[in-house]
Amino acid sequence: MTKNQRNAPAADKQGARPAVKIRRDLAGDTAAHALRLLEKVRAAAETRASKDSAPHAAAPHAIVVGGGIAGLVAAREMSQTGYRVTVLEASDNFGGCLRRVEVAGLALDAGAESFALRGGTVSAYLDELDLSEKIAQTSGVGAWLIQGDAENVEANPLPPSSLLGIPSNIRSDEVRRIIGRAATVRAAADLVTPMPKKWATEKLSLAEVVRHRMGQSVLDALVAPVVNGVYSTDPARIDIDAAAPGLREAMQRTGALAKAVAQLQGDAPAGSRVAGLDGGMYTLVTTLTEQLQESSVALVRNSPVTEIRHHDEAAQPYTVQTLGQELGADRVVIATEAQSALKLLNPLLEEQQRISAEAEANSIALVVLVVDKPELDDAPRGSGALVAKEAPLAAKAMTHASAKWPWLAEQSGPGTHVLRLSFGRIGQHEPLVESGDEQALLAQAVKDASKILGVELHQDDVVGSAVSRFNDMVPLQGEAASARRAQVNSAVEKFDGLDLVGAWLAGTGLARVIGHTRRTVAISAR
Repeated sequence: MTKNQRNAPAADKQGARPAVKIRRDLAGDTAAHALRLLEKVRAAAETRASKDSAPHAAAPHAIVVGGGIAGLVAAREMSQTGYRVTVLEASDNFGGCLRRVEVAGLALDAGAESFALRGGTVSAYLDELDLSEKIAQTSGVGAWLIQGDAENVEANPLPPSSLLGIPSNIRSDEVRRIIGRAATVRAAADLVTPMPKKWATEKLSLAEVVRHRMGQSVLDALVAPVVNGVYSTDPARIDIDAAAPGLREAMQRTGALAKAVAQLQGDAPAGSRVAGLDGGMYTLVTTLTEQLQESSVALVRNSPVTEIRHHDEAAQPYTVQTLGQELGADRVVIATEAQSALKLLNPLLEEQQRISAEAEANSIALVVLVVDKPELDDAPRGSGALVAKEAPLAAKAMTHASAKWPWLAEQSGPGTHVLRLSFGRIGQHEPLVESGDEQALLAQAVKDASKILGVELHQDDVVGSAVSRFNDMVPLQGEAASARRAQVNSAVEKFDGLDLVGAWLAGTGLARVIGHTRRTVAISAR
């Protein structure tokens, strides 16, 4: 029996028609529920209006458009500073790129599964939410690199101390096995070549720095697979300061790229630079939504915003339209992905100020497999593997989640393993991903997992699966992203109480999104 057959609703004697009716009823129910919540928001606004002349007027109303992490963080910040807050989320779920699916009885992350410990931004925020005790460390096993061609697939452990694939110990056995002896000699030139002084200030991509200091082989074989696997983009498109904060300064201090990486990374063992949450990163979403509801924040699902209007002289300067309803607001935070945000922002701007909402090819898919395969108990590829572009696989990376996270290994039990395979890259068309054919994607995931792990997997080994798609992924900040951010900041400057937040402005990663959102909301509140 296939996964689709297991999950499909049972048909009655009338065939598929009742299933269609059920879907329509569910759609009606969700819309009706959203409208009921919006009516409560409207009633609260009318109560506020009747009290505005009283000595203690009701709290001002803030509307957050978008219920991803940026939107939820913004809602919490404003609720704590005295606003009555409404969050309008277009979909049926909060969390954005943090998602959860149930597969084979396991509640699993179907989006981001970890956060960076560097800087302490996320750890400090989790502490504020009383989630510190749930922070989960990795198992400490390292990741591998998959290379080769159609004739021969090679697997090698990644260097244990590296930053975005840049090794701190160029002469290590791991580096030499991956790039070869001649390329290792070329890479070692980094240790004796003077550091260009102009690099202290000029714009630099990650690819440019690695190629100049360590050579093309290090870039192609080590750095590109890591950057493609983690950020779904090319190192040439990433600004060095966005990719690795502090690396530029460390290079100037130490005089070498490898020494700079060593200084930033120290002797941290594999897996110690990231952490997760016991039960999965989606715990952050459930905790935020629970705390927001306890603070009387209105969380409204299935309520896409179609228009925002600004009124200079009105008591409430903003009107937000959703589901045919109009809500007044003293403050609005747009926390959606770029295209949706700009469709709402641009009508408020003069024509010459409007910002292009065009997007490049951007289809990413994550396939989650739960397999019954005791042969994987020894974690043959550690915590997972990154795939070199020339390797004969469609997947760009695989995480052996039950080998990476002890809490998940305990839940899944011996012999049962959770694998996460990612497909697609920003700026490239991936027919397999864009086709929408989930069965083909699942079949490819099983095939690629077999090659990566060196253990033959069959469809019969798969006890459950799920596909999660992302069409709004953003690369780390580069010159184009910085220019667009400057455009946005300039455009909203004249609108008191209007802010835009999200990964497309902050950059990829929870630390960037949380930090940027809190700074933006706090500055605007002054």
